[in-house]
Amino acid sequence: MSVMPGRPGPAFIVAACLLAATGPALAQGNPSGQYSGLGTIEIPFANGPIRLEHVPEIRLKLKGAQPRRFGMDTGSTGIVVSADHYEPGAGDTNDGPGQLTYNSSGRVLHGTHHTTDVEILHNDDRPAATARVQVLRVDRITCLRNARDCEPNPRPRGVAFMGVGFDRAAAQGTDDTAPRNPFVNITSPGSIRPGYIVTRTGIHLGMSAALTRNFAFVKLSSKGTSSAGGLTQWNAAPLTVSVDGQVGTGTVLPDTGINYMFLSPPPGSSLERGERVPPGTRIEMWMPSQGGPGAFYQVAVGDRGNPMHPERVVVVRDPGVFVNTGRMFFEGFDYLYDAVGGYVGYGWNGRVSSGYGRVTPGAR
Repeated sequence: MSVMPGRPGPAFIVAACLLAATGPALAQGNPSGQYSGLGTIEIPFANGPIRLEHVPEIRLKLKGAQPRRFGMDTGSTGIVVSADHYEPGAGDTNDGPGQLTYNSSGRVLHGTHHTTDVEILHNDDRPAATARVQVLRVDRITCLRNARDCEPNPRPRGVAFMGVGFDRAAAQGTDDTAPRNPFVNITSPGSIRPGYIVTRTGIHLGMSAALTRNFAFVKLSSKGTSSAGGLTQWNAAPLTVSVDGQVGTGTVLPDTGINYMFLSPPPGSSLERGERVPPGTRIEMWMPSQGGPGAFYQVAVGDRGNPMHPERVVVVRDPGVFVNTGRMFFEGFDYLYDAVGGYVGYGWNGRVSSGYGRVTPGAR
């Protein structure tokens, strides 16, 4: 497999606004009004709709190489690419050595950072947009000591992976300052608002009032820092989760990069760290909290009739409360990230029974 399907571990940031989310919802205007008159660019996944079996792919073209399908990952940030898919050229800058860690697999990718123009393609030969970002040109792969899925490789080939998530720097061993996310660093066309909507079948670069009319919006808390491009850095999205009746607040990561769910359960849970969650366990998730506008879905482990059921659910050893949903989340939900306004949004696509999930439009 040419893409790198590993996963950075979660960042556990519970800001004051997250703690407040467990109380009554704060009334806010629906942010979709901010998007009136804005355009979007729709890009289908190169390998078809999101499925359990594969990471969704987007076609990119980097300098010195033919167009290539890159795995698209909302659970990491930044493009990693081997030398066979990128050759630095005129206008690129050499930003020095760097690395990126995928904690769930245990892979550590080493190489050199370059800032370059990346073409995002509709298909194999039709450009949709251009982004200027810092990429990691990978020249070797090492493994963490307790790696789950890793083989060292002194001369890797076929590395082609694109992370478009946010609040992943601490988990990846990187920093927030460089512009690394191609979906929020578009230079052409200049009319696209930094952000995106992920659906089951593809991506919308930017956002519009029509596309987000029935979304539930959740305001993110600011880290108090900005990227080199001037974009505010945002903390992870808030979550309330119940595991067999034990309720806690934490963060959530809708993650296209993996087909299973990571869970760090609330205090009092009987689940064992480092083990799979046993069949029959009921997991209920509210984004951000119970009551008011937001999103809800539930998984009864072992209920394969639920299209959003992940391949498995694993309890991690990390502290804090969080859920990494895995990509089966996108069987029922559309997902928005507004890098300017500091929102995530959830839309119900209607493909799944409302007994498994729902969205109450509005903002909080």
